[in-house]
Amino acid sequence: MTSIKVKAAAKVNLTLDITGKRPDGYHNIRTIMQSVGIFDTVTLTENSSKEITVSCNHPDVPCDDRNIVYKCAVAFYKKSGIECSGLHIHIEKNIPTQAGLAGGSADGAAVVVGLNALCGNIFSGSELEEIGGTVGADIPFCIHGGTVLCEGTGTDLTPLENIPECYFVLVKPPVGISTAQAYNAVDSRTSSPEPSTDKMLDSLNNIEKIGKFLRNDFEDTLNITELLDIKRELVSFGGCFGACMSGSGSTVFGIFTDKEKAAVCAEIFKERYSEVFVARKVNIGTEIL
Repeated sequence: MTSIKVKAAAKVNLTLDITGKRPDGYHNIRTIMQSVGIFDTVTLTENSSKEITVSCNHPDVPCDDRNIVYKCAVAFYKKSGIECSGLHIHIEKNIPTQAGLAGGSADGAAVVVGLNALCGNIFSGSELEEIGGTVGADIPFCIHGGTVLCEGTGTDLTPLENIPECYFVLVKPPVGISTAQAYNAVDSRTSSPEPSTDKMLDSLNNIEKIGKFLRNDFEDTLNITELLDIKRELVSFGGCFGACMSGSGSTVFGIFTDKEKAAVCAEIFKERYSEVFVARKVNIGTEIL
């Protein structure tokens, strides 16, 4: 049996502007995404079962055709015209689930990249992003990684210069927010805030300015007390340049340049929350191990 392991990074949204609802029911966005060093590891093992099977170390992750990794494998085989002789996908989860960190999309990206390697690298990076985009809007970014402007539904990528070295303190509270709930709240708002992405694009070479322009339409619209309290506490901590919710939540992150200060901040939050991380910025989305 042939096997391959792929490491897949989480992401945060430095900005997230929702610019309107499309006729197909999806939304147009402008967001700057950044890969961060929390990684899932996805192992792909070819076999002779004629089936695609999934396993995971996290009990809440579905291990059937509902899982995004299963859908990505199907999409890859369909695009390539290769018949699946049998494939087992094992996910080792480290990225929190339902957190706004693209954990599922990262796993899907790992499957697309890993299958391409197993099949002799038959597709280019942009072709892999196109395959991933048919399954989930965040998957193209998770394949590419780094610092990227994502537009349209999130699948139109413009790579940007990497931001300076920095660290993120990520706090995932137990409060849950569904993506549908978040978009419904945005659709019902009576006014739209000033977009922040253009300001951020002019500030990516300076962490202090990045911290100043962090903003997320979902955070502003949902207005969830616990998340706002976490954000205020992060911002008040010495060495934190700014804080924001990632994606549709519920992870809130603060940005630091001093690793030790970030670690001290994280320890304080760990007294109350079980899912707290310090992660450096990274310039990759996936990596074959």
